[in-house]
Amino acid sequence: MPLKKALILSLFVILLTNARARGATYFFVTFQYPPLAYENADHTPGGIFVDMLSGIMHRLGHQVRVEVLPWTRALDMVRQGEADAIFTAYKNRERETFLDYPEQVLFPQAVYFYKKQASPATFDGNLAALRQKRIGVVSTISYGNVFDNLKPGLSLEKASRLEHNFTKLILGRIDLLPSDNIVAENVIRQMGIGSQVTRIPVQVDSVPSYIAFSKKRGLTQLITGIDREIKQMKETGQYHAMLAGAGISLNKAARLLP
Repeated sequence: MPLKKALILSLFVILLTNARARGATYFFVTFQYPPLAYENADHTPGGIFVDMLSGIMHRLGHQVRVEVLPWTRALDMVRQGEADAIFTAYKNRERETFLDYPEQVLFPQAVYFYKKQASPATFDGNLAALRQKRIGVVSTISYGNVFDNLKPGLSLEKASRLEHNFTKLILGRIDLLPSDNIVAENVIRQMGIGSQVTRIPVQVDSVPSYIAFSKKRGLTQLITGIDREIKQMKETGQYHAMLAGAGISLNKAARLLP
């Protein structure tokens, strides 16, 4: 190819790339995880991080469509490149094969076990001692590397939603269920089961969660922009103000996360 034509072609590709970077429409997926993300009665997405990420994308000059889906389906969509990003997602070795993670943590999640109020089930920090317990998990949800590494030796009962696991817990079909405490407490209030279940006070793990991007979409420039915006929101206090507005207060250790 003549040098002049090659230069023109290269310039055309650069212009197209820059145009997309400046003002594109992206597709993010999440799942029913109130108050962080959820679907409203009119089937529109809502929640703290739906609002936060929509605002960030607007400031970056982009449009974004957010859809609330079952977690397994949402994860498969970013795996296949059918969606640009997913939130909030833990990081583990298997997911890093198909997801690109930014530096900034979107939300530090504290994972605890919940049990039926009258249940003798306990947890002292030794996960290996739970091998004889029936533990309810949400399909394909990660609860952090500590718990995930022990999954093969545990007796797990899978469900598609956290609410289903709380129902199983009340009915005595499982002994324990792990969950991020903020999300679990919200579900407990919505279900009106506060007098029937209780949180075991020993924390299972503290796990950073992210907005993660499909490797198949090649979104390095977008990741850099979102990273910068989240960092600035944390530095100015806007990030914590948004959480506080939803009744969420992060502890000192969580505030130190990037």
